[in-house]
Amino acid sequence: MKRLIYTLFILLTICYSCDSFLDVRPTGEIVNNELFETAEGFEEAIYGVYSYLAREPLYGKNMTYGLVDVVGQYFSGGWDQHWSNQLRLYNYKHMEVRPEIDAIWESMYKGISYVNNMLENLAKHDSTKFALYNVYKAEGLGLRAFMHFELLRLFSESIIQNPNATGIPYRENYTYQVTPFDPINESYNKIIRDFKEAERLLAAHGEYFDRVDENAGGFVKDRVIHMNLYAVQALLARVYWEKGDLETAKNYAMKVIDCPFFSMEDKTNVEDIMNGIISDKETIWGLYSEEFPNYTRDVMYSSGGNNYYDPKPDYREIYEVDQDGFDYRLDKWFQTLSDHGAEGLRCMKVVDRFKVRLNTRPVAKLSGINMIRLPELYYIVSEYYLVSDNMEMAATYLDKVVKARGLNGFNKGDGIVVVSRMNINNDRRKELVCEGQWFQIMKHYNMSIYESITDQTFQASKDIYVFPVPDNEYEYRN
Repeated sequence: MKRLIYTLFILLTICYSCDSFLDVRPTGEIVNNELFETAEGFEEAIYGVYSYLAREPLYGKNMTYGLVDVVGQYFSGGWDQHWSNQLRLYNYKHMEVRPEIDAIWESMYKGISYVNNMLENLAKHDSTKFALYNVYKAEGLGLRAFMHFELLRLFSESIIQNPNATGIPYRENYTYQVTPFDPINESYNKIIRDFKEAERLLAAHGEYFDRVDENAGGFVKDRVIHMNLYAVQALLARVYWEKGDLETAKNYAMKVIDCPFFSMEDKTNVEDIMNGIISDKETIWGLYSEEFPNYTRDVMYSSGGNNYYDPKPDYREIYEVDQDGFDYRLDKWFQTLSDHGAEGLRCMKVVDRFKVRLNTRPVAKLSGINMIRLPELYYIVSEYYLVSDNMEMAATYLDKVVKARGLNGFNKGDGIVVVSRMNINNDRRKELVCEGQWFQIMKHYNMSIYESITDQTFQASKDIYVFPVPDNEYEYRN
């Protein structure tokens, strides 16, 4: 407990200085090099990127339970005139929707510019100058790959549906120069290249989940809130799955599954897996954020004002599919409240129920955002065995999640095991609410999308699954 409190104090201090550093720099300004003369300066810059990603335009809202989960048809705006009610109908060019989408593109590339600035300044120093030189470089490369991959998934077609599609600009330098759009396959190559180099550096240096290095300082504490080795491997599993290379995706997923640091939470603790906190069992990488509980309170908990989201009317049907047993997710994540300022049905999965009610959490945990968790890797491995015609192994890995949530599973020990891709995706949809993943999964499989409020079915197309690139991105090229 003392160690966690000390860590929280250090993080609050560092993140305050990081946010100040990021905020005072005008858009496009070449940042001076004075920060990058010491190890502490590089650490401040890296923490600054993590803090930046945790803000509302990105993973503090829109890339998790916000915009991306509205197009994933989990939520709708509680106020009829809210722009999200145009978004759930895929009116991406609506005058209030388009700026929200543009902000994702612009914010992500701004984050990439911060990383590139750090990496370029790091390269000016000899690798022996800082004890954690390779860790700084690896985290930077991993973050750069991650942000480009997130942009690629939203603003380009699926490589499975169109291998010849246009990708995105892969920006590797801190420069004013315009970066060309790559073919989608080249975008993937660069993402994988950066992730693999990050993996190599972290593996060579040694991770700090299972060892202590007094010379390394506080930067290596709580590796779950850093782009750590297992985060890189888990994200490579996601990238290869998205690319359609299930075998390589499975191999990377197993590297994480087989390590001793992550496990599924007990079904009775489902309510507290990620309600404003980073799971200490399932999360492979998270973003530390003291502000995240405030964001989710305003949007997911409160039932007044203009900014709150309601669960869609058909939310229960999601969990009633393949419901053999008692699904704690439905019971704990969706609750009917009668609190002051929060009445009716609310999705509480990422809401810190202690903070919104001004109570103290019994056990101190890191506040923040869960970026990638163990269940996603079990789904990948299950799918691999399914397409390999090994039904029993497919059920074994799917059941790792299903049974941990209170259901009876697909392998009942009677010698009859039946699992389909639909079963896997049904559970993905249940599990990944508020994490910004389901829309990407629908896109991966080119699914049609049902919108329950207007009783419309949207057929899979570029108009649905590809966000428009900001107009000014093309204006800069003319």
